[in-house]
Amino acid sequence: MGRLRPGQFWPALLLLGIVILGLTRLRFDVEVLNLLPGQLHAVQGLRQYQENFANARELILTVRGRDAATTEGLTRSLALSLREAGGVAAVTWQPPWQERPAEGAELSAYLWFQQPPDVFGQLIHRLDPLTIPDALEDARQQLATSFSPDGIGRLAYDPLNLLELPESAAVESLGTGDAERYFVSPDGTFRVVFVKADNDLSSYRECVRWLESIQRHVAFWRESESERSHLEIAFTGRPAFVAEIGGGMERDIIRSIAGTGLIIACLFWWTHRRWRPLLWLLALLLMILGGTLALGGLMLGTLNVVSTGFAAILLGLAADYGLVLYQEARARRHPDAAALRRELTPTIAWAALTTAGAFALLNLSSLPGLAQLGSLVAIGVLLAAFVMLAAYLPPLLKQTQAGANAASSPARNWIPRPSLVRIATRVVFAGMALVLFTGLPQFDRSPDALRPGRSAAYAALDDIRDELRTGPEPFWLVLRGSDALDVRNLLDRARPVLEHSKTAGEIEDFTLPDSLWPDPRLQEANRDTARVLADRREAVRAAFLASGFTTNALVMTGAMLDFWDRAAAGTPPIWPANPSSQWVLDKFAARAPGALLALGLVYAPVDSADARDSPAFDALIADLPRDGVWLSGWDHLGSELSGLVLRELPVVVGWIGLLVCGALWLVFRKPREVFLSLATLLLSVGVLMAVMRAAGWSWNMMNLMAVPLLFGLGVDYSIHIQLSLRRHHGDLAAVRQSVGRALLLAGGTTITAFGSLAFSSNAGLASLGRVCAAGITATMLIAVYLLPGWWRAWARADDTVEQAP
Repeated sequence: MGRLRPGQFWPALLLLGIVILGLTRLRFDVEVLNLLPGQLHAVQGLRQYQENFANARELILTVRGRDAATTEGLTRSLALSLREAGGVAAVTWQPPWQERPAEGAELSAYLWFQQPPDVFGQLIHRLDPLTIPDALEDARQQLATSFSPDGIGRLAYDPLNLLELPESAAVESLGTGDAERYFVSPDGTFRVVFVKADNDLSSYRECVRWLESIQRHVAFWRESESERSHLEIAFTGRPAFVAEIGGGMERDIIRSIAGTGLIIACLFWWTHRRWRPLLWLLALLLMILGGTLALGGLMLGTLNVVSTGFAAILLGLAADYGLVLYQEARARRHPDAAALRRELTPTIAWAALTTAGAFALLNLSSLPGLAQLGSLVAIGVLLAAFVMLAAYLPPLLKQTQAGANAASSPARNWIPRPSLVRIATRVVFAGMALVLFTGLPQFDRSPDALRPGRSAAYAALDDIRDELRTGPEPFWLVLRGSDALDVRNLLDRARPVLEHSKTAGEIEDFTLPDSLWPDPRLQEANRDTARVLADRREAVRAAFLASGFTTNALVMTGAMLDFWDRAAAGTPPIWPANPSSQWVLDKFAARAPGALLALGLVYAPVDSADARDSPAFDALIADLPRDGVWLSGWDHLGSELSGLVLRELPVVVGWIGLLVCGALWLVFRKPREVFLSLATLLLSVGVLMAVMRAAGWSWNMMNLMAVPLLFGLGVDYSIHIQLSLRRHHGDLAAVRQSVGRALLLAGGTTITAFGSLAFSSNAGLASLGRVCAAGITATMLIAVYLLPGWWRAWARADDTVEQAP
């Protein structure tokens, strides 16, 4: 053998470089909305809400204690401790103005500044230096005679009642009135703490690290005093969701690879008791998986929460080809790699092309998550067929030949007698019909398939809704404009539409940030009045001191005058800027590059859970301004997305059906065998639906794609069985010795691969795994135990037995 020239290393080095480049480009995409079609109105609305109003840096802690007083004290202690933690920008455990009352004056001054000029102009009389002494004297008398603690406290800091806003400025429904209810339950034993990170937490690994640091800090705080140990503390909010989803993706892909590989190894050892072919099979499977990841990284760049399931599926399918090759080799006394490759290449190639085509056609679905899953599996299946045909048998031929005699001994008749086949077929049909007579599996239109199946963060969020009694989750009305005036015009156009819908009973209620959203026209008209009021600052101060009030009584009034001074000097739109005001603004206003956004809330009728699916609700969406306005919510998303999936399913099934029929015709060129393969598939789907009905499983937007997948996956078994029957001239014992045992083992690995997805952290992927595992089980058993009997019965009816091609 000659020495390798240096130039011969370049192809291998180039291939290695491509693999490394592909793997380094891989990223985890933890954003749930990226699993969804972006053209849907509901998805667009949710994306606008998630990107602009769901604070990406805010972690929410829930604290549950034994009694109200103790819970309040310990929550305050926890909040103060968290403010000293690293990586924390702010901690809010009660309405901010309760800790910093003076900051609340700015928001009141802003709301006054938002009023029509005649209403705002009334303050000129109330702050007239000539009338202020009389107003202050009235306040002194009320302070002397009042028995109301709240009244005394308010007058002591606001003797001119400037914090008492006109009715048009009411903002209670937006959370700035009774804001306490957003932090504490009615009985006081459940509280909420908002913790904001000091960085953007742009990746899921940053979320994981920051969340773990907060959890360690909380654990240390709890352990420092025994009275804190009884508290129940949970974590939710975007950092918790992202950390949970990202960590779940890592665990899913590692667990599915390890679990599927282990079961493949156990099944192989149980069947063949050979170390060398087992280790070589596992090595090739890892090579195929790595190559697929590299190619996927080059083509796609990211793996989402659904596409991570490709690894388990691919391992199960790739192992099938190696198992078929090995079993065929063991069934021969003198196996030859080249001869076996020539003989089995058509079978494996057609099976791989059909399976890859079925998964590739998932790209016809509008769900990016399923499309990416289909692309990765399709790439991997084609790579697996090539690698197994080219590389699996040559290193094993000597060992295979050594064990061939024992392996090729005559086996008992593994196929039931014709009478048993007929009985079994009738029993399957009768059982399927009996179960389906009670009804078909239901279709779940909820968006639960997009969420984690087991989520501590979602459980904590549900606790917040239950304890704070916020009621059902509202629909979010997002309005986007180029500037403040543009958004204001959208608000003015949306209000009459919502009022009409409320009057008609189509919605229960709604809130819009009318009074809080800046109106540049009113602000411009009020600037002169604001300047007059600000110029009276010294006169007001003198009047307060002359009336016997201390400088503390000037805090609120002074803060309001300061805001009006800034407003008079500024250019509309004017926004409040202190931390307390910003906390309120974040609830309904957001800035994006080149745009401003406002948020309103719409509540469906409490006595109509299906209102979101009604024509009236769709009419409301149609009546709202179309440009720059989105009405959306998770529940409405589930309805809209389910409708899209149901519309697309016939298209996907149709194309995969054409692919399967075309492949079967090219493989068999006999209508009889094409019909038998299709009958196997259709019966398998019927059995699957009966199993789902009996088990209480529902269809959803994710597992519905199991139907076209079963056509692409299940056809492999019928192809292998019928081609083997041809090669062995209908000799069932020979078929049993070669393909029969291999398919049972291969089917077990595929079922295991899909079954492992049932433990996925994503509910939709878990349901897809369960349904596919059940469907593949039905297809395999029917193909292995019933199809040969059908084939032989038909062959006898024609008094012919197919010859090997």
